[in-house]
Amino acid sequence: MRLSGSLLVVLLYGSCSLSFAQYRYDFVVVPTSSDLNVNVTLQAFTDGTLIGNYDPTTNPGGTRTKPGLHPFGFAGNHPVPVQVNPLVQGNVQSQPVGTFSMVFHPAANQIILLGLASDLLPSRTVSLPANATLVFDTFTTRSPTSTYPGGSYPVPLGDIAVRSLTIMQTDEPAVGTLTPLGGNRYAFAVAPMVRLYVYADLQGTVLETTSNPSPLMLTGEVEILGDTARVLSVNAIDWSDVDTPREPIPQFAMDLPTVLPPGGVAHLLFNLTLNEVRSGVRGTFTISADGVISRRTVSGTVVLGDYSPSPAGLNVPIEVRPAGESTPLEVHVVALDDGGGYQFQTALWGTFDLSAKGTHWLRQTVRGISLENSTQVAFTLVNGDVDGDNEVTLFDFGHVVAAFGSMPGESRWNPDADLDGDGEVTLFDFGILVRNFGATGDE
Repeated sequence: MRLSGSLLVVLLYGSCSLSFAQYRYDFVVVPTSSDLNVNVTLQAFTDGTLIGNYDPTTNPGGTRTKPGLHPFGFAGNHPVPVQVNPLVQGNVQSQPVGTFSMVFHPAANQIILLGLASDLLPSRTVSLPANATLVFDTFTTRSPTSTYPGGSYPVPLGDIAVRSLTIMQTDEPAVGTLTPLGGNRYAFAVAPMVRLYVYADLQGTVLETTSNPSPLMLTGEVEILGDTARVLSVNAIDWSDVDTPREPIPQFAMDLPTVLPPGGVAHLLFNLTLNEVRSGVRGTFTISADGVISRRTVSGTVVLGDYSPSPAGLNVPIEVRPAGESTPLEVHVVALDDGGGYQFQTALWGTFDLSAKGTHWLRQTVRGISLENSTQVAFTLVNGDVDGDNEVTLFDFGHVVAAFGSMPGESRWNPDADLDGDGEVTLFDFGILVRNFGATGDE
């Protein structure tokens, strides 16, 4: 019976796969059972100048500034050296969402973490109190008239709206440990390199920062249930980072209350350079996630040498083997299409050898095939192995002699002796044997 389609059956060798195979599971964080409870600190250090918002044309009544003491007045509007060091600090609680993948290799006690991405503030904004420390030398203002003695002064900035707090793993996979706990349960520990992305705004001024890559230690348990898996990871976070962007900040306005005498408000413009950003996250991060096994598609062509009919519907076993080994982890019996095309899916992850052998063709093994993504593999099989021992020998000649001249339905008919597939065992089949005599297939 000829079967249509590309995949006839998949046979898994369970005992072998547990010993050698790696399987990838793709996880989705379950927000209802996940939790983030951390204290977030974000401190910036700047320097630059402040200047009054006076303009002779558009704002002649605006504030003017000048460094130093000028009790009898001054002309013009002059910049004053200043440092502005804002500090944002507060608690953040949320139910994060996200995705990641894990590759499990129990025999090697190894786990690989890939593609961790988590939105720590899904669909919400957190308001945190913001303050700044202003450091400047003595300066004088007009409109209003005041003297600001040099020093360091705290200034409340109101609340900062943290609109996005995201962690993203770098492109480098993280390799960790996998320890059996009995049954299908394992403990794991892995430390992916991640970046923290913060997006916030303060009174319309956008504040963005991206941390340097830093390790995020994750420990927990995983239960593997066939094609599904569950992860629970409860982690103490004590993470900090220092970034030195040294980038100019767009000019912004800020009003300061007058000092001597008090009671007025000076309208000032700040031109600053962001020199350093210190960020820290401390608390707990609980990840509960459900995963499903990840499958990749292997496709390609099988060229059946010296075979004249269409190969459509012919079944060819393709073995997936550990690299350098001959015992298969999986055998996929595929039905070819008109062009010899095939495809199958596998959940194996890593680098393997793929091996194909037709009924009267020699085996071909293609080595070093990565199954970390979908891939294509082509086979070209040599004809003439009538007895299936992976060699073209005198024994194969004996089988063709025994079936010579026969056709389907006759007692001497042997379909494997009909090498060219024309429905009869003839001299053409002997010709194939002669051409390929002595050939052996791959292991």
